[in-house]
Amino acid sequence: MLILLFAAFMLTFGACKKDNSTPGTQPEITTVEISNDNATITVTFNEAVYGMNNKTGNLDANSFSVGISDATVTATYSVTHVAGESDATINLIFTNRIKAGVTIQVTAKANKVYNSEGGALEADASKTTATKEMGIIGKWSAYDISLILVGMGFDDSLYANFNADQSYKVTAYYEGAPTVFEGSYTMEKSQFNDIWNIVLNQSTPSSLTSQGIFKIYTAATDSMWYEVAQVNPSIAGVTPPTAEAGFGSTSSGAFGTMNVQKYHWIGQK
Repeated sequence: MLILLFAAFMLTFGACKKDNSTPGTQPEITTVEISNDNATITVTFNEAVYGMNNKTGNLDANSFSVGISDATVTATYSVTHVAGESDATINLIFTNRIKAGVTIQVTAKANKVYNSEGGALEADASKTTATKEMGIIGKWSAYDISLILVGMGFDDSLYANFNADQSYKVTAYYEGAPTVFEGSYTMEKSQFNDIWNIVLNQSTPSSLTSQGIFKIYTAATDSMWYEVAQVNPSIAGVTPPTAEAGFGSTSSGAFGTMNVQKYHWIGQK
């Protein structure tokens, strides 16, 4: 009796682990979803998939094609997938910064995707997703360092990397020597002239909070204007710029445009 019960248990356990593919069927794309920084697209199939018809092989770049509705934007891509998983990740690298609302069509190619029964995707299958508004996310290089920073000695070069996980790293150079500023940030688009509000909580090299504004000019070689001021610890006579007042509004306009930094977008990460 114990042997029979054990055998029944093993059969039940084996049935639970069996792939859910049905003989004679083919895999289907259920969803495609783009990340907040537009850097990856997750493609989900209705079942476990493989690159070969014998339950082996990962899907790769040859398994898909990617189309972008904006002809001014091009991208290269690679694919990350583990044989037997239902999700595949398309990793995108854009040649220039992409705007929100651009349609991206993901196509799984015929006879390049198989299920566990060896059933092939018999015809190209496509689904679309739309790019998201990234705000400040990306890697930037200053082409016009603010006069205030120049006055502090940072007149060499300046790079800022704002990550999708809301961390940031700014590297400022003085006579070839770098100073690194790191922390976290939050951002929110205002109702004024496409200007965004930003709050930065710096942790390195010291703890402080800055607040300000930025705006992306996609038509001007992907440039960004950026203006922030320290609010904690507070500095006597210094107040942050506001989206409503616009650029040059640090301390109610006392500094003019001396506190405005200007950047070019140089990459996604």
